[in-house]
Amino acid sequence: MRVAVDLAAEADIAEAADFYDEQEAGLGAEVEAFLIECLARFETLAGIPPNIRGIYRQMISRGRFPYFVVYYEILKGSEVLVRAVQDHRRDPHDITEKIDDRFTP
Repeated sequence: MRVAVDLAAEADIAEAADFYDEQEAGLGAEVEAFLIECLARFETLAGIPPNIRGIYRQMISRGRFPYFVVYYEILKGSEVLVRAVQDHRRDPHDITEKIDDRFTP
């Protein structure tokens, strides 16, 4: 599968990197690399097994930064579109609102 990351999801990753850099210098680069590695796994694992939530699917990251959830959809032609990358320790209402906005046509 081919993986595409929309601009909003790229901004989520940059925001996470900035947050972690504020906690400890250099940690932002580590979390960014970790999340990019997670997204690369979609090339072989996307949707297996599917964790479908309405029109989107989700994958929880595994590893050093296990708190991130990737929200994506599978498009025609075997393409995965990542629409959001969120720290699931945030307020559930805020997460739901953001995800709904990103997946509403």
